[in-house]
Amino acid sequence: MKRSKISRVLCAAVVCSFIYALAPAEGALKRGKLTPTPQAPAFQPEPLSKKGTIAVLVKGPDPQHDAATAAIVLQRLTAKGYKVVDQKKLAAIRESKAALLALEGDIDGIMKLSSQYSVGTVITLNAAAGYSRRNEFDMFTGTASVAVRAVTSGGKEVYADTVQGKAVGYSRDEADQKAIEAAAALAADRMTQ
Repeated sequence: MKRSKISRVLCAAVVCSFIYALAPAEGALKRGKLTPTPQAPAFQPEPLSKKGTIAVLVKGPDPQHDAATAAIVLQRLTAKGYKVVDQKKLAAIRESKAALLALEGDIDGIMKLSSQYSVGTVITLNAAAGYSRRNEFDMFTGTASVAVRAVTSGGKEVYADTVQGKAVGYSRDEADQKAIEAAAALAADRMTQ
């Protein structure tokens, strides 16, 4: 009995001291000494520049599907008038060590990649698929998220976002891949608005 009474008193003392530490000095609000903290402006991404070429690198759960995901993003960018690297150069970029660093978010790796292959902007997509669930139609519903980052050759991050996708497929693998592709297409559309 004594122990629970002591613990309640200690808990009340801690809560009171915490509230007292956060509370403004008496009368400070009335005297106008406290001013509201200004809100930081929300991050407004710049639209991607149409000068220079764009390279797209994808890191996902299955390397075989990464090329398909990159192709969707490249197709959307091309349709909106952006210049993208050709397939030969893109294959060489994917094989370089700098591409691995770029996918890990290393700015120096991105800058090295940009100068080595004459790329104006490097877009990296990190895709992750959730666990596909069997739905009431005896198919699978997959969910995925794609983290997108666009960095210029000078090392300036011009775009960053995370998007989600959802799709239905006949197998878990198909549902996951369709969900990743849906998220990548949404990311490409948001980048080019």
